Order: sequence, then structure tokens, then C-alpha cells
Amino acid sequence: MKKDDKNLSKILTNLALVSQIGTSIVVMIGGGVLLGNFLDKLFGTNLVFLVGFTVLGVASAFYYIYKMGVQGLNGRKKRK
Repeated sequence: MKKDDKNLSKILTNLALVSQIGTSIVVMIGGGVLLGNFLDKLFGTNLVFLVGFTVLGVASAFYYIYKMGVQGLNGRKKRK
């Protein structure tokens, strides 16, 4: 494999990882907002569920990023 091909492969791998993380964050936080808004309308509450599920979505997004980082570090240690 040529050096240019290897660099392109690394770039595409990193791009895929970044897009996966970004998409997951949007889905988790957006899902929390949508679910919270739906439940607030359903039960007639004032932002209780919206705030709660938004915080839950943000927390789960940060946890996901942490887990991806730990897996990435463990993968790099095994490759060396």
C-alpha cells in the first residue's frame, strides 16, 4: 500500500468517526427534546419533561463520546 493510500485511509476513517459521533449527538439530544416536548404537551406540564429529557440526552451524548474515546485509546494500545 502506498503512503498516499495509507494517509487517505486514515483520513477517511477519522472522518467516518467524527460523522458518527456528530450524528449520534444530534440524535440523542434531538430525541430527548422531541420526547420531552411530546410528554409536556400530553400531560399539560410546563417544560418539566422537556428539560429533564434534554439533560438526559446531553448526558447520554457525553457518555457515548467518553465510551468512544476509551475504545479508541484501547484500540491504539493494542495496535502498537
